[in-house]
Amino acid sequence: MDLTAAEMAIEGIEIAECNLLQSFQGIIPDQVYSQIMPDVNSIGWIFGHCAIHLHGVVTLPYQAKRIFSDEVCQYFRYGTTKEEILQSAPPITFRELVDGYLVVSKSSIEYLKRIDEEVIYKDFEPQPEESLLQMLYRVAFHYMGHMGQIVMIRRTLGNPGRSFVDGVTKPRRDSILKRWHEWWSSNKDAFNI
Repeated sequence: MDLTAAEMAIEGIEIAECNLLQSFQGIIPDQVYSQIMPDVNSIGWIFGHCAIHLHGVVTLPYQAKRIFSDEVCQYFRYGTTKEEILQSAPPITFRELVDGYLVVSKSSIEYLKRIDEEVIYKDFEPQPEESLLQMLYRVAFHYMGHMGQIVMIRRTLGNPGRSFVDGVTKPRRDSILKRWHEWWSSNKDAFNI
């Protein structure tokens, strides 16, 4: 089966997202913002950082939609210092962050499925040295790197969760995401932190 560049990028993001979501399935609320070491960000911050990345690559520039506020984007942005993170509470609950991310993800994937193929090869306007296609791969690789951090943090916290990489085939990915959504739906009220 031949895939277009856009379809391959979408699949890459879907695989990475499946692993990112699965990486925090089964955590308990007390673990979301636990600092295992002063220089290691928490699971909550890492997930928020990934969430605003897709928001900044597809949702804001291409769809002109704002799901996350400037304050949320500022808190979870690349370059936020450890001191800034430790000195202030997150400007959004983890539940709102995850639910917002799910909106960003769905909207972004739907948008990418509809765009003209040539758009994917054009320069990414906020960072014109890369194309939108390259930025989408950057998002997928970024997720996978941070997902590995989450796995290591969970092991340190004594709640190892699942290993990675999984969900490469669509049927497997659908199965993983079905279980994840069931878990999140049953537990998200506890994450109003």
